[in-house]
Amino acid sequence: MNSPDYRVVLDQQGVESSVARLAAELSEKYHDGVVLAAVLRGSVPFLSDLSRAMSIRSVVDFLAITKYERGTGRVRLLKDLDIDITDREVVIVEDIVDTGLTSGFLWGEFSRRSPRSLSICTFVDRPSARMVPVELDHIGVEIPDEFVVGYGLDYRGRYRNLRMLASVDADILASDPDAYVEALYVS
Repeated sequence: MNSPDYRVVLDQQGVESSVARLAAELSEKYHDGVVLAAVLRGSVPFLSDLSRAMSIRSVVDFLAITKYERGTGRVRLLKDLDIDITDREVVIVEDIVDTGLTSGFLWGEFSRRSPRSLSICTFVDRPSARMVPVELDHIGVEIPDEFVVGYGLDYRGRYRNLRMLASVDADILASDPDAYVEALYVS
């Protein structure tokens, strides 16, 4: 069976290079240490590599939110941070920022907790999908309006563990969630 077409947005070397650049940026900016507040689940591969590549002390914590409800723009916090971020340097770590709804919600929520500073670091930025303006301080890669999987980004739980980022056809995945397995896992 032939696999459908896809495009490699970032190969493994490109992913590693982007993570190294972001880790250097964060290490330079937060030389006294930082709290990395990661959004579950997609950010886990990125967060793991990012925190190991940083040359500064970091504290890692996780939060989980609902997906935004189409038409309402609402998200809810399912799991809050376990640590107090008052008077601390905090970086929200996301796998992808597209609509800006999640980032905007988290920015507002965390700002009320009086951190010393607050910034957003995302591996993937898709500004063409933006519904809510958000300021992103650290961006791994900017992509056009396309559906991507890999390096934390998934389709129904699949493809998250790929060491690359690939642009795929969402309509094909809707009819066969495993359509790209053969092509992407042997590449």
